Amino acid sequence: MSTPTAEHRTRSYFGWQHEKVAFLFGMTLQRVTMLAGAVLAGIWPLAAARPAAGALLWPLAVVLATLAFLRVGGRTTDEWVLAFTSYHWGRSRTRHRFLSAAFAPTSVDVTAAKRMDLPGVLAPLTILEAHGPSGQPLAVAYHRLDRTYTAVARVRYSGISLVDSARRDQRVAGWGALLAGLCTEGNPIVRVQALQRIVPESGAALRRWHVDHVAATAPPEAVAVTSDLLTAAALSSSGREAYLAFTMDHRRAAGAIKSAGGGSVAAADILTRHLRALSASIAGADLQVESWLGPRDLAEVIRTAYDPHAGRHLAERRANATTPGADGLPAGVDPAVAGPAAALSSPGSYAHDGAHSVTYWIHDWPRNQVYSTVLAPLLGDGVHRRAYSMHIEPLGPREASRKVMGERTRRSVAVGMRHRTQQIVPEHERQALARAEAQDAELAAGHGLVRFTGYVTVTVTDPAQTEDACAALEADAAAARIELRRMWYAHDTGFVMGALPLGFGLPRKRW
Repeated sequence: MSTPTAEHRTRSYFGWQHEKVAFLFGMTLQRVTMLAGAVLAGIWPLAAARPAAGALLWPLAVVLATLAFLRVGGRTTDEWVLAFTSYHWGRSRTRHRFLSAAFAPTSVDVTAAKRMDLPGVLAPLTILEAHGPSGQPLAVAYHRLDRTYTAVARVRYSGISLVDSARRDQRVAGWGALLAGLCTEGNPIVRVQALQRIVPESGAALRRWHVDHVAATAPPEAVAVTSDLLTAAALSSSGREAYLAFTMDHRRAAGAIKSAGGGSVAAADILTRHLRALSASIAGADLQVESWLGPRDLAEVIRTAYDPHAGRHLAERRANATTPGADGLPAGVDPAVAGPAAALSSPGSYAHDGAHSVTYWIHDWPRNQVYSTVLAPLLGDGVHRRAYSMHIEPLGPREASRKVMGERTRRSVAVGMRHRTQQIVPEHERQALARAEAQDAELAAGHGLVRFTGYVTVTVTDPAQTEDACAALEADAAAARIELRRMWYAHDTGFVMGALPLGFGLPRKRW
């Protein structure tokens, strides 16, 4: 939702809102159960005329009622109990720890060694190879349980911070048009993920250019000084990597896949066909597709996320592979060794191959009107590695209309009940009703509706710097006026959502 401001003639954005858990009165099933238990414990001694039992049941009723409404760190007590129980149940079965096939070489046959060896929710993932929109090899990440196919593009964007307001609004509108084009009924593209990683610059390409262009008669002292300067400059600068992932659902594309012959090969071809159709919309958003990632390229992205120390070596290999006449291994990584050698999930962080990561979920976006550059503090250069990922799920017209009408009805009933009972209507209820009405009007005008969420992952190679990196991230998020929630007891899953461009979906609405 956006509106132009008369003072600066630029567009500001607002109107996002949380999805409400609506089992009963906006509460989850667990909270309703605790509240019902509190009510029964409170009235049973009176109904049974046994006041002596109230000495035991009434304190219990107070505790249950408190737990039903108490929030700690932005979470309700039932959410904490569920996360704590789930983590420790998995810990009792050693599911919090991952050891790759490197630690059990005698138990892996040749066929199994060619498959991907990934931890946690990535275990069912397989990388298939297809022909990309331009004919180049294309990696298709196939998830056997979700039955989804994901293709990833490395993109380059011009940015919006240093351009005039008209050009900025044009680029944002182009991105909106890309998403609106996916909000069609039965579209097989069910998710879009935009990922940006901020990593220390390796300087491999610059050093390779220096080696290739240095004159044979150059003084050795000058060559040595230049090499030292290039190394120091690379270590003090940051590089940016931007990826765009499109996920296709097998169930929605079942008819087309069957017509194409069935199987994973046909599904990859159908996905490529839709990616080719999206090329014009991607260009309209001022996004330049550098390349669609092949199997070795996607495996390199996964590997460098798990092992930051491998980034410089792999960048050197890629620079050597692009030099004519250079000998060595091909660029990228074999998908069989893309995962970590070992990983350990703890309640507060995620350790993997000499690095530690902490993932945050963006709990609340700015409540007031903001400009399109609002995330600049969060995406700016920093000392530590940082990955920002936004997951977007386009909704079809019928589902969007059903969600908006449900929200509008709930808000209207709440406001109407307060009017009939002569209560004061809180301002947040008025604003929520106004947002629902505005969304209904925009849907009627042909706009699309999406579900979205964001994750931010910060990675350090020194465990002692973990809390410093988290504090810097939280300060930048506060400057961007967004509210973060640390993913306690779920950092392994959060790392997949925040640091890897594999198109994993949004959480399902729960009871």
